[in-house]
Amino acid sequence: MALHVFLFLLVIFLILSLALLCRLSWPHLQLSHSQAGCRRALVHRLLKPRTPLDCPVCRLASPGVEPASAPIRPWGEVKSRRGTPKRIHTEGFACPNQQCPYAGITNAHIHALVGDGRHGHAERIQTFRGPACHTTFSARRYTPLYRLKTPSHQIAVVLTALAEGLDPSAAERVFGYRQATITSWLSRAGQHAQSFHEHFFCHLQLPYLQLDELRTRLRSNKHVLWLWLAIDPCTKILPVLHLGLRTQNAAHAVIHSLRRILAAFLRPPFHQ
Repeated sequence: MALHVFLFLLVIFLILSLALLCRLSWPHLQLSHSQAGCRRALVHRLLKPRTPLDCPVCRLASPGVEPASAPIRPWGEVKSRRGTPKRIHTEGFACPNQQCPYAGITNAHIHALVGDGRHGHAERIQTFRGPACHTTFSARRYTPLYRLKTPSHQIAVVLTALAEGLDPSAAERVFGYRQATITSWLSRAGQHAQSFHEHFFCHLQLPYLQLDELRTRLRSNKHVLWLWLAIDPCTKILPVLHLGLRTQNAAHAVIHSLRRILAAFLRPPFHQ
């Protein structure tokens, strides 16, 4: 009698074990079938035709032709010839007032800029004045040193040490400045370097370009980002680097960045 009870319990245990194994393996089977279906769907899906209206930059661009602006007369021909001649070198500087007709013009033979004294205690900084709109501004306007009281040579030493690999916390102990101050200097220098790069890194002659996207993770496994890049296989130049999501807007941003950098680009249907 005891043998029959033992055999009965053994059969029940085997049946329960088989049921548990089947339950554990069933989601994997379902997942494999769903993955196979997705692969088949991806292979046979129809591609959606793209138009310039799909790109936010192209959509905001005005289709009409902008009227040509009237030529600006040099300030030397407009102002009176009486007075002291200009002695301060103003080449490379421009009036920041957007309402001024000479705004953004850095040519010293055209713009209306004269020296207006110097200011500052640690360093004597040149001040400019625009006689056309009576706007005064510092020579450090639009530079990382704008409105900073620390001497420029000390800031240059700190930024050089950071470029060589020194940590901001270590720079605080070495140079005696707060880490927040050093970080703000680094951010200012980075933004100015980006503007400098965009201004001079243009009109490139690159006959071949390879576009690719790399998947990366930032600080945690849940935050996934994509690195969009374009590389010239001959010179190894990276004209465009874009870190963001893997979306259509990101792809359009990469293409428009290439259009601004390259000297010659393909016809508009390339990015459609």
